[in-house]
Amino acid sequence: MGMLEDAWKIPKSKMRQIGVIVEELFSNIVRFAYEDQLEHIIEIRINRIENIIEIEIIDDGIAFNPLEYCEDPLRDPAQIESGGMGLTLVQTFSNKMSYQRMGNKNLLSIEKKI
Repeated sequence: MGMLEDAWKIPKSKMRQIGVIVEELFSNIVRFAYEDQLEHIIEIRINRIENIIEIEIIDDGIAFNPLEYCEDPLRDPAQIESGGMGLTLVQTFSNKMSYQRMGNKNLLSIEKKI
Protein backbone atom coordinates (compact mmCIF):
# COMPACT_ATOMS: atom_id res chain seq x y z
CA MET A 1 0.00 0.00 0.00
CA GLY A 2 2.92 2.34 0.63
CA MET A 3 3.86 2.13 -3.04
CA LEU A 4 0.38 3.35 -4.02
CA GLU A 5 0.61 6.21 -1.54
CA ASP A 6 3.86 7.39 -3.12
CA ALA A 7 2.98 6.70 -6.77
CA TRP A 8 -0.49 8.22 -6.61
CA LYS A 9 0.35 10.97 -4.09
CA ILE A 10 -2.42 9.93 -1.70
CA PRO A 11 -2.55 11.81 1.62
CA LYS A 12 -1.50 9.63 4.57
CA SER A 13 -4.86 9.99 6.34
CA LYS A 14 -6.74 8.77 3.24
CA MET A 15 -4.22 5.96 2.74
CA ARG A 16 -4.78 4.78 6.31
CA GLN A 17 -8.52 4.66 5.66
CA ILE A 18 -7.97 2.70 2.43
CA GLY A 19 -5.73 0.31 4.37
CA VAL A 20 -8.43 -0.22 7.01
CA ILE A 21 -11.04 -0.88 4.30
CA VAL A 22 -8.91 -3.52 2.55
CA GLU A 23 -7.63 -5.16 5.75
CA GLU A 24 -11.04 -5.39 7.40
CA LEU A 25 -12.75 -6.84 4.34
CA PHE A 26 -9.96 -9.32 3.64
CA SER A 27 -9.88 -10.39 7.29
CA ASN A 28 -13.65 -10.93 7.35
CA ILE A 29 -13.54 -13.02 4.19
CA VAL A 30 -10.75 -15.22 5.57
CA ARG A 31 -12.49 -15.69 8.94
CA PHE A 32 -16.14 -16.06 7.91
CA ALA A 33 -16.66 -16.73 4.18
CA TYR A 34 -15.53 -20.33 3.94
CA GLU A 35 -17.03 -23.44 5.48
CA ASP A 36 -14.19 -25.71 4.35
CA GLN A 37 -10.42 -25.90 4.67
CA LEU A 38 -9.74 -25.81 0.92
CA GLU A 39 -7.58 -23.23 -0.82
CA HIS A 40 -9.49 -20.21 -2.12
CA ILE A 41 -8.55 -17.15 -4.15
CA ILE A 42 -9.48 -13.66 -2.99
CA GLU A 43 -8.96 -10.99 -5.66
CA ILE A 44 -8.28 -7.42 -4.60
CA ARG A 45 -8.10 -4.79 -7.34
CA ILE A 46 -7.21 -1.18 -6.67
CA ASN A 47 -7.45 1.51 -9.35
CA ARG A 48 -7.34 5.28 -9.41
CA ILE A 49 -9.57 7.41 -11.62
CA GLU A 50 -8.85 11.09 -11.02
CA ASN A 51 -9.61 11.73 -7.32
CA ILE A 52 -11.35 8.38 -6.72
CA ILE A 53 -9.74 5.15 -5.54
CA GLU A 54 -11.75 2.14 -6.70
CA ILE A 55 -11.41 -1.08 -4.74
CA GLU A 56 -12.91 -4.36 -5.92
CA ILE A 57 -12.85 -7.48 -3.78
CA ILE A 58 -13.97 -10.77 -5.29
CA ASP A 59 -14.25 -14.03 -3.37
CA ASP A 60 -15.99 -17.39 -3.73
CA GLY A 61 -17.18 -17.57 -0.14
CA ILE A 62 -20.72 -17.83 1.14
CA ALA A 63 -23.03 -15.05 -0.03
CA PHE A 64 -22.72 -12.01 2.24
CA ASN A 65 -23.82 -8.49 1.41
CA PRO A 66 -21.99 -6.13 3.80
CA LEU A 67 -24.35 -3.32 2.78
CA GLU A 68 -27.10 -5.12 4.69
CA TYR A 69 -24.99 -5.12 7.86
CA CYS A 70 -25.65 -2.19 10.13
CA GLU A 71 -24.18 -1.78 13.60
CA ASP A 72 -26.28 0.47 15.84
CA PRO A 73 -24.45 3.83 15.54
CA LEU A 74 -25.78 4.95 18.92
CA ARG A 75 -24.05 2.15 20.82
CA ASP A 76 -21.03 2.92 22.92
CA PRO A 77 -18.03 1.52 20.99
CA ALA A 78 -16.55 0.29 24.30
CA GLN A 79 -19.55 -2.06 24.67
CA ILE A 80 -19.20 -3.68 21.25
CA GLU A 81 -17.70 -7.15 21.24
CA SER A 82 -14.31 -7.65 19.64
CA GLY A 83 -14.68 -7.75 15.88
CA GLY A 84 -17.92 -5.77 15.85
CA MET A 85 -16.64 -2.49 14.42
CA GLY A 86 -14.85 -3.51 11.21
CA LEU A 87 -17.73 -3.21 8.76
CA THR A 88 -18.89 -0.02 10.45
CA LEU A 89 -15.43 1.48 9.84
CA VAL A 90 -15.48 0.27 6.22
CA GLN A 91 -18.86 1.92 5.67
CA THR A 92 -17.72 5.11 7.39
CA PHE A 93 -14.50 5.41 5.37
CA SER A 94 -16.13 4.56 2.01
CA ASN A 95 -17.88 7.13 -0.17
CA LYS A 96 -19.76 4.55 -2.21
CA MET A 97 -20.23 0.80 -1.94
CA SER A 98 -22.02 -1.75 -4.11
CA TYR A 99 -22.41 -5.51 -3.85
CA GLN A 100 -23.31 -8.21 -6.37
CA ARG A 101 -23.54 -11.97 -6.14
CA MET A 102 -22.35 -13.32 -9.49
CA GLY A 103 -22.74 -17.08 -9.70
CA ASN A 104 -20.75 -18.41 -6.76
CA LYS A 105 -18.78 -15.19 -6.20
CA ASN A 106 -19.19 -12.07 -4.10
CA LEU A 107 -18.16 -8.81 -5.77
CA LEU A 108 -17.82 -5.81 -3.50
CA SER A 109 -16.95 -2.45 -5.10
CA ILE A 110 -15.89 0.52 -3.01
CA GLU A 111 -15.11 4.09 -3.96
CA LYS A 112 -12.99 6.36 -1.79
CA LYS A 113 -12.46 10.04 -2.61
CA ILE A 114 -8.95 11.30 -2.06
